[in-house]
Amino acid sequence: MHFSCVYLSLVKAENLYYTHLGPMKSHKPIIGITTDIKNGNFEIEEKYSHAIANAGGIPLLIPSMPQNTSLIKETVERIDGLLLPGSRDMDPKYYNQVPHPKLRPMSLERTEMEFSVLEHSVDRELPVFGICGGMQLMNVFFGGSLYQDIDSFILDALAHEKGALHDVGIDKDSKLFEIIEKDQVTVKSYHHQAVHEIGNGLKSCARSGDNIVEGIESTNKNYVLGIQWHPELEDGEISSRIFKSFIDECNSEK
Repeated sequence: MHFSCVYLSLVKAENLYYTHLGPMKSHKPIIGITTDIKNGNFEIEEKYSHAIANAGGIPLLIPSMPQNTSLIKETVERIDGLLLPGSRDMDPKYYNQVPHPKLRPMSLERTEMEFSVLEHSVDRELPVFGICGGMQLMNVFFGGSLYQDIDSFILDALAHEKGALHDVGIDKDSKLFEIIEKDQVTVKSYHHQAVHEIGNGLKSCARSGDNIVEGIESTNKNYVLGIQWHPELEDGEISSRIFKSFIDECNSEK
């Protein structure tokens, strides 16, 4: 699916509205969702947009164009929150490691774009929600590191790939616990990498039974939340609460 034309049309329409009628007003927050580059297309799984829309937000897909710095900045000025979706593996040069043989690399353009969008979002103190690879990118952005392959670095690790089921313990002294009101949940896992050193200004808020970090969040009042599993693939109460809390935060008066 092609998003660049749709994106530019939305920006053009908003510019016209600003010019002739003044600032746009909406009861629904606009949520920027970063995209991948595959076979010459900007794309991302549709489930993310559905989850945002179902929770009351307006999804806006952001093309991976890291060289266009002015576009990135202006885009972030027009959104109310940022969703960093799942992905393949970022280049480990970003956390001072050499590539492991089991690395599954994504495009450098996507990583650079997401870092830039995240930087501007943090500067604006926008709510940020990272899922799976998006959580890992958040961690690296704040100075943390990753295990490049769980099975290669963590002895006796649980299965974390291909939809493997396992329990996750939630820290009761965390924003995540406030959201879901449970200290343990069962999730499906789709990742072979994991958070190692936690980034500056972040803390662990969820871990699996093998002590792998399954959730991180800001240590201050800002809404910066990352989870390792995929709530957009689930229809249950836990997933609904997570997305609703994100949209509610994006819709709140600052």
